[in-house]
Amino acid sequence: MKKLMTIALAALMSLSLVACKQKDLNEAIADVNGTKITLGQYEFMLKMNKDSVESNIGGADKWDEKDQTGVSYKDKYKRLVLDQMINTELLAQNAEKEGLKPTDKEIQASYNDLKTYVNSDENLKGAAEELGINDEFLKEQAKISLLIQKSQEKFYSEEKVSDSEMKKYYDEHIDEYKKDEVEASHILIKTTDDQNKPLPEAEQKKAKEKAEKVLKEVKAGGDFAELAKKYSQDPGSAANGGALGAFGKGMMVKEFEDAAFGMEPGQVSNLVKTDFGYHIIKVTDRIKETTSFDEAKEGIKEEILKNKYGEKIAELQKKAKIEKFDKVIESAEFVEK
Repeated sequence: MKKLMTIALAALMSLSLVACKQKDLNEAIADVNGTKITLGQYEFMLKMNKDSVESNIGGADKWDEKDQTGVSYKDKYKRLVLDQMINTELLAQNAEKEGLKPTDKEIQASYNDLKTYVNSDENLKGAAEELGINDEFLKEQAKISLLIQKSQEKFYSEEKVSDSEMKKYYDEHIDEYKKDEVEASHILIKTTDDQNKPLPEAEQKKAKEKAEKVLKEVKAGGDFAELAKKYSQDPGSAANGGALGAFGKGMMVKEFEDAAFGMEPGQVSNLVKTDFGYHIIKVTDRIKETTSFDEAKEGIKEEILKNKYGEKIAELQKKAKIEKFDKVIESAEFVEK
């Protein structure tokens, strides 16, 4: 009986060791015209850009949340980084075909900058060691970065954009060159608690009465900024005399926007009710202007060139032999569990 238990225990330990076997960091997650991108390289790039993405999505606990398309930020980011790595490899390969070549001095300088950056972040440095990212890989990344830079410079210097192309773009995107903004201040008397939940009806009634009292003081010639400092319950603007700065359409809730855009500079609104409470709005300026074609030309040229460069990447993708290995991609991790 004891022998059977020993055999069973050994079998369980064997299964456990198999289950805990480390993934192969040299396994390919993608192949681009015969050049493989490994799991280790992929996880390193995921970790390299992780902090900046976290700051945009609202923190490390947001990775599993889904965006409006139903895709988690984690999966979206993984796809984005892989696509960028594939495009980077394609562009570098094409740059070499075009005969572009950075000097050894340029590569060394770029490598030194990259190495310094990695070593300046203990987490990134640790990830590099854990994932088998050596100096050879970093030097290759430095070379690839320079190849792409030279490719872009060549493309942007040789590709021509005519005035007719720019004018056509300007006419098709004219709304982007029109500015219609209001500069305003407000006094807010809240009808919600600190969690933005509606106050009881009796307290909402008191809030309205208070807002009407403040409005009377404003209409009687009271200093709007001083009254905002004294009464406004909007912590973001009260200390600044209620000043909100300039804003365009779509930036404020509808009731507030309709009132603000319906007034002239110097006018003060009656009470404006929103889900946040009662607002008294003072419009201080109205900005309506259109950037002329001549003023916009340089930016339009850059935008058209950027679009054409994107078309070049798409063409390279069509001609390339690209394989992605989904199971390996799924195994990639960059967030602590």
